[in-house]
Amino acid sequence: MTPIDRTPAGPPTSVRILAALSALTALVAAIGAILLGLTGHPALAASVAAIGCAGVAGGVHITVNIRR
Repeated sequence: MTPIDRTPAGPPTSVRILAALSALTALVAAIGAILLGLTGHPALAASVAAIGCAGVAGGVHITVNIRR
């Protein structure tokens, strides 16, 4: 609910979506690493875990420049 002075009550929707995406990335990476580790692929499990951690920690930034 918006207070009387019209300041936003919480974070914008885009911030919540980004946080949810980060949590989903961590979950998928963790499940993938566990499954790969259980099926006998420890090297792949380590790389998937590292990619998942980098994505959640903000270590991977992708910039797309569209030229027309």
